[in-house]
Amino acid sequence: MPFRKKNPKKMVLLAGLQGLVIGVVGVLLFGLFLNMANDRKLEGEGKEKNETETPVTGKENAPEGDKIDVSANPSLTFKARQYGMFSTKESAISFMAVEPSLERAGIVQAEGQFYIWSDLYVNEVSAVSSEALPSFVKNFYVSTSACENPKVKNLMTLLTEENLSKNFFDSIASKDKYPEDLATIVQAVTTFSDNPSVIRLHVFTHYLEQNNCVKLSF
Repeated sequence: MPFRKKNPKKMVLLAGLQGLVIGVVGVLLFGLFLNMANDRKLEGEGKEKNETETPVTGKENAPEGDKIDVSANPSLTFKARQYGMFSTKESAISFMAVEPSLERAGIVQAEGQFYIWSDLYVNEVSAVSSEALPSFVKNFYVSTSACENPKVKNLMTLLTEENLSKNFFDSIASKDKYPEDLATIVQAVTTFSDNPSVIRLHVFTHYLEQNNCVKLSF
């Protein structure tokens, strides 16, 4: 079988071309790798810059005097007898409608929830074990620091008195320091109960609904 004679010059030329191609490809790959590394570095630096230069929001930059922290600075303390918590007022009303023992209870809205309370106390009270419905006493704080009307502040402070009654409200000397309809509200409440904790609850609930500046914190 005949063999072709290899041409040394042709082999040298092919080897040279092959080396050139490998060199060019190597340079291109190295350049591509270098560009990718630089892009990652720039991206990381940009991210760090954005994190360190995050703009301060108005809330974070607000003066301390404009912040109202009810839980940190509670002004008034109350205790409520609670029978339930509902996400809507309609649900709370429906529950009360089928429970005759809650006919004198009230619905209080706070922190996006609706609470069914039957009494509002200012002093410690013991649990009632003879009730058909389970309940517990819930402590909470009331802040009126956001209220501009001094009559609302005076009223909430007045409700911290222990022995509330119609005679108590009638005997107030400076009635002009309190809301104008206070006597009317007390008259309406005392037609179905003379219990101080029930009177306090419904007077409190009425003015809580009328004044968004009164804040509750649990």
